Order: sequence, then C-alpha cells, then structure tokens
Amino acid sequence: MENLNVLIIEDEIIIYMHITKTLKQLGFKNIQVAKDAQTALEIAKKSKIDLVFSDIKIRGEIDGIETSKILQTLYGVPIIFITAYKDEETLLRASNVDFVGYLLKPYRQDELEALIKIAIIKNDLSLSQNNTITINKYTYNKITKELLYGNEIINLTKKEHLFIALFTTNLNTIIPYNIIDQTVWYKDFVTENTRRTFIYRIKNKLKGLDFRIEKNIGIGLFENIPNKTIEE
Repeated sequence: MENLNVLIIEDEIIIYMHITKTLKQLGFKNIQVAKDAQTALEIAKKSKIDLVFSDIKIRGEIDGIETSKILQTLYGVPIIFITAYKDEETLLRASNVDFVGYLLKPYRQDELEALIKIAIIKNDLSLSQNNTITINKYTYNKITKELLYGNEIINLTKKEHLFIALFTTNLNTIIPYNIIDQTVWYKDFVTENTRRTFIYRIKNKLKGLDFRIEKNIGIGLFENIPNKTIEE
C-alpha cells in the first residue's frame, strides 16, 4: 500500500489529520490534502491518484460530490465520502457517483479501516495496473498526464488535458454533453457554440483519433476502428 497515492478532500483540519494518521498506520505513505475542488483537480492533474476521501461539504462553489464525480469520470478513481449528513437528498445526490462507501461523522477508526480495505479489494489497488493507453499512434500516460504521438509529446491546454483524460478513461463509450461540460468547464458556464468550437479544434489538432459525435447526445472516442466523419 505504500506505493498508492491517496487524496483527502477536506477543509476541517481535525478530520483530515485523523484520516492521515490512520492511513499512515495502515502503511500508506503518499497522502495529499485539498481543501477545495480546484486544488483537488490540480493535484489529480499532476499525479496519479488511487483513492479519494472526500467530504461532501467543502469550501467553494463546487461541493465534494461534484468534485468526486469529475475525478471519477476523468481518472476512474474510487471514492469514499465523508459526511455529517445522512439525509435522503444528500445520499441521493451522492448515488450519482460510484462510491465505495461513506463515513458518517463522528466515525470510528475501524469503520475507516474497513472502507479502505473494501476499496483496495474492489478496485484491485494492490495489483499493478496498466498506466498507459494506446490509441492508433497516440499514447496517453495516466501518471505523467502526457499525450504522445509516437515519441513526440503533444502540448495540451488545461481544458484539452481534461478532455483527453475524460475520453481515454472512457474509451468506446458515448459520453453525454452534460458530463463533458462539467468535466472540462467545471467552474465556468459553457455555451453550445463554445463547446462546438473547442471540439472542432481538438479534432483538427489530434487527427487520427476517432471522435464520434452523436447529435444531441454526446461524443465518444473509439479505438482501433477506422475513422468516420460524423457532423454534429
């Protein structure tokens, strides 16, 4: 477990210190803390995250549920929620994320340890995983967050990086426009024209990748299939 990277999204110092202490006792060494959504997304962009603990109520406009949804969509990372609330509305919103479980404050240490073990077993975190995805002549490295064409690194903007991470994590699947918008423009309002222009540019920049557009539904990236031109 010492090689696994854990991200704690929590703005209460007592809570994240307690979780950090327990994780260290269990053998985790690589632990990072974010107090808001933007910091969490920046950390995940720079380093591979294997497990996330997220409080549902965090500072900023984007709460822990939405932040976790973005992280899971981008990187497929398992989520454990921390909450002081057990009301039906909160749990219903949390159900939109495929989370391992949740810790209800105040929680016992054995509950925390049990959820960590479930996450490791459920997601095979103790096993070596393939950290690169190859599509045609492109290779995406999930650890370095780099996209290469052959041996050449492709320079990506922040939004382009989020876009590529989203689609390489969800190959051969049509992703709805609302998920794309929440992931790429997570804190900004986006118009249909803005999205259309962005997609047009990235398709021209990354020629050879099979992006398929389903009108009024979403977009998918498909591997090892001859390219098709589909107009929106």
